[in-house]
Amino acid sequence: MSGECHISSLVIHSRPDRVSSIVDSLSLIEGAEIHGGMDTGKLIVTLETESESQVVERINAIQVLDGVLAATLVFHHFEPLQERD
Repeated sequence: MSGECHISSLVIHSRPDRVSSIVDSLSLIEGAEIHGGMDTGKLIVTLETESESQVVERINAIQVLDGVLAATLVFHHFEPLQERD
């Protein structure tokens, strides 16, 4: 098995009246997980992806969701995947 594992965290600032629909949309994005902030409209989200380009694609998809004011990358880490015996 070859490849990489990318873990990123984001803060997504949203319009308070659109939080529910944004949360619903985020649940459809592969590798996205919400960790809090629904009550304030500042969502804390992690992304797990296989490549840097997938990170960029998913952030771009989040930024264009109705009600999203900004999606800011806070942390990004990647490692090569190790083969398992």
